[in-house]
Amino acid sequence: MNQQLEDFYNHLNRAIVTTNDFAEGTMFRKREKVAQFAYCGLNPVYRAYLSFDLDQPASAFRFEDASLPAPTIITVNRRNGHCHMLYRLNTPVAYHRNSRSAPQDYFEAIQSAMESRLSADAAFNHTLTKNPLHSAWEVITFPTSYDLTDFTEWVDLPRWSAAHSLPDHLRIEGRNDELFHTLRMWAYSAVRQHGDMDTWYRSALVQAEEISEHFDRPLPFSEVKATARSVAKWHWKNRNTADSRRRLLAFTDETAVERMRSGADHTNAVRRQKSLATLTAAASQLYPVYGHELSRRLLMEHTGMNIKTVSKYFEEATAHLGLKD
Repeated sequence: MNQQLEDFYNHLNRAIVTTNDFAEGTMFRKREKVAQFAYCGLNPVYRAYLSFDLDQPASAFRFEDASLPAPTIITVNRRNGHCHMLYRLNTPVAYHRNSRSAPQDYFEAIQSAMESRLSADAAFNHTLTKNPLHSAWEVITFPTSYDLTDFTEWVDLPRWSAAHSLPDHLRIEGRNDELFHTLRMWAYSAVRQHGDMDTWYRSALVQAEEISEHFDRPLPFSEVKATARSVAKWHWKNRNTADSRRRLLAFTDETAVERMRSGADHTNAVRRQKSLATLTAAASQLYPVYGHELSRRLLMEHTGMNIKTVSKYFEEATAHLGLKD
């Protein structure tokens, strides 16, 4: 096994969706058995590959005709010449619950642009691929891996701007202006969802970073931080006045603090229910594969939740399986 195939194997979760025939459905199986199956699932939580499905004959080297760089792995159907292409990323893009949306947007924009250039199947869901570790396919590898920014040398991405969503009377003069006005427009409603200044500031900073990262040239972190602090401070101070009107219902004596606590209790209850449902479903999927070896770490890997959350709900999520902790 060469380095490219070894890297592919190592990126897989320990429990993988596999099949030899989609008509028979898919099943989770241990990673150690993956070479027995013609199709397998890419890691859905840490996406380490841009993936493409080319459904035309003799398509393995279409990347050359499209003036694109060489894929890391090309898996070719010997019967018809159709193939899957995988471009390995040096830094996988996180898709877990707490991951940031800006890198995901960038990943998906590049994947879409390259898909168009390759005339690849736009209906491909990028979750299962022809398994390059299986003998059914002819496999071609190149000693290549990429940073997402590398692909901008080959594809043009539409410039993102939030300015179009801002009021027409605003004059946007540069990135700092765009960041400031976009962030403050978001903050009018977002500030009401936070119960203390520290949490609110951290949310505003994350939002400011995501706005900046969409610019052709992101702003220095010091400038993003300064803008976030300024916007967060003003909106927190004025959250119950002007555009952030006090949200007290006329038919209740409940105070703002009490309403905030009630809202937080409701949010926590919804979050708990959602987390428990996700973990219970994952446990049911993985139990046929791992039996009583099913662990907190396997559930963390499969769902993308942090270990603290998994541990908190582990017993409830696996109670129907009769596991002994």
